[in-house]
Amino acid sequence: MNRKKDGYLLLENVISITIISIILLILYYSLFFTYNLKNKLESKVELQQQSNEIMKYIENVIENSNGIISINSKDFKDNEVISANSIKCRYNDTNLNKKDKEISFKENLNKIFINSLNNSGNSEPGGYEIGDYVEKIYTKTSRDKHFVNIKLVLYKDGETIEKESNINIRNFKGD
Repeated sequence: MNRKKDGYLLLENVISITIISIILLILYYSLFFTYNLKNKLESKVELQQQSNEIMKYIENVIENSNGIISINSKDFKDNEVISANSIKCRYNDTNLNKKDKEISFKENLNKIFINSLNNSGNSEPGGYEIGDYVEKIYTKTSRDKHFVNIKLVLYKDGETIEKESNINIRNFKGD
């Protein structure tokens, strides 16, 4: 008796479905991994760009000032690294009509702003935002107050980046 084989056996179907399932599972996890990697890289790049941009503004404000008026912090310690909420810079020059400036960190918003200060040393309305994703800003001044060290910590989507700069106050006029 010669039987003609027309079709698949049940075992052949089970094996082919298992192979297809394994291939689909590998594809799904590779796509999922690639998507997560892409998001992490995008977050890292955005944090690097933000930190560079923020530091550029901070360096400009501090370098071109006549000195630091004050650094406001919850944990102030003289000549030590502190977590800052505000850095007030002296610009006041009545001849050139320049106002003092403040770099302020709004912790609840994770943003940094630059504001002008009025004659009583308080922020005027209408400052501008210079950056997002800021977790902390650390500062330290040199003993002679000519240099300010700034360290930014930025955070987004599980990624953290730190940026540090030592800034020389070019137009320092002392206390």
